[in-house]
Amino acid sequence: MRIVIGLLSLTLIASCSIAKSKIDERESDRMIASTPSNVDTRQPFIDWYEEAKASGFSGMVLVAKGQAKLFEQGIGYADKEDKRPFTADTVVDILSMTKQFTAAAILKLEEQGALSVNDTLEQFFHNVPAEKQGITLHQLLTHTAGLKANYKSDYTPATRQQLEQHALNSRLRSRPGEAFNYSNIGYSLLALVIEKSSNQSYEAFLHEHLFLPAGMKDTGYRIPSWSEQDFIVGYQRDSRYRHHRLLAGVGSVFGISDRWGTPVEQSWAKDGPWWSLHGNGGLLSTLNDLHLWYLALANNSILSEASKDKLYSPYVEVTSGVFYGYGWMVRANQAGTRRIINHGGANDFFDMDIYNYIDDGVVLMYVTNTPLQQSLMPKLSNVVRKEYIQ
Repeated sequence: MRIVIGLLSLTLIASCSIAKSKIDERESDRMIASTPSNVDTRQPFIDWYEEAKASGFSGMVLVAKGQAKLFEQGIGYADKEDKRPFTADTVVDILSMTKQFTAAAILKLEEQGALSVNDTLEQFFHNVPAEKQGITLHQLLTHTAGLKANYKSDYTPATRQQLEQHALNSRLRSRPGEAFNYSNIGYSLLALVIEKSSNQSYEAFLHEHLFLPAGMKDTGYRIPSWSEQDFIVGYQRDSRYRHHRLLAGVGSVFGISDRWGTPVEQSWAKDGPWWSLHGNGGLLSTLNDLHLWYLALANNSILSEASKDKLYSPYVEVTSGVFYGYGWMVRANQAGTRRIINHGGANDFFDMDIYNYIDDGVVLMYVTNTPLQQSLMPKLSNVVRKEYIQ
């Protein structure tokens, strides 16, 4: 036993030494790949940019006001092996920000007269248990239906039928309408409602009624024609979890790459991610496409003003001063006069967030494959507020 422990200790020491060497090499690579592309020349932005480079941040940031891009910057590599830098056209997993598109699709169907947010589960599904028959689409949209958070892990096979049966037969966490309980399952049920109401697949409906009208050609699950060279890559060593980083360090001793891969290299169904993720996460997009989406919303070319009011309304308080709308967190500035909406998303390897200052026409978006560096984003949002927001 002592011999085994001794060998393990030597392995870990060696792995730490090699890992440090690899990290130093990686930091050098990131510096090379960090040439500013459209950096605001005011000192607060330069200071943030230099701090991000020095910290080892790897990702993409885009700040825009209307059509004008104020701050567009890639730092580090979307793919370390190929030394492919981040750009605003890098295809990324937008994670839980998928929910805003599910919510927008429900509102689009309401505009078309196919459903109402006040409709109940029993209008769309058979054999709904009595305690869930009165759950409304509004409650699913605001995470107040009382459903549990998750079904299976993101890349574990789960069909439409399995998700539906599990959601309808699982135990409620609270009575419908009584409390906020964040539920990915609830948004997957909404994706099924979209399919049942439109007679189209979830992705096909979003593609036809949301993405194409907004000019978004690089957003979806399977429909866009992406190249393998377009995708963000995740790495064990850059994961938010220690066990991934430990395995990466040990693996490097034996010459094993720490590459986790791209989202589409993971286990997916033919129509996109498995239904434990479908509708609540996993949509792929680019920051340029997301910029087009916010322009389309601002111009009312996707949803009417009345539907947007529903999208952005603060329905239920999540924490002090922060409310949930339809797929969005909603808050106000310190004066309580200007609305800020945001929604983040994260998994083991990626982190993403969007701050949309809707009364000022300014949007801040970022994505990273080094999620441990996410503390940089509040600093950037502070800079944006001070420089651009009234």
